[in-house]
Amino acid sequence: MMDANGTLEQRVRAVVVQALELELDPAGLPADEPLFGDATGADSIAALEIVFGLEREFDIQVTDEELGVELFDSVRALTRYVEGKLRAAKDEGGVRQAPGGTS
Repeated sequence: MMDANGTLEQRVRAVVVQALELELDPAGLPADEPLFGDATGADSIAALEIVFGLEREFDIQVTDEELGVELFDSVRALTRYVEGKLRAAKDEGGVRQAPGGTS
């Protein structure tokens, strides 16, 4: 699933770059660096923008209970989260086709 995960991570990066209005290629956003702090200038409003972007891009719902600091640790953490949500939807029989790609 490395191919699919790579593509998933690229899509998550694109959502983050758009939500944070960063002027850089999504591929330039490090997978393991913190999303919040001096590098991105992200704040709580940006976190909501990222959540809304992920919900739109992947047709998932992020619950209040899932909104924790650890969710926003890095692009990789967000990717694992989205991957888990997509897997859970598939396991429930509600396979969802993510906009612009496959689930």
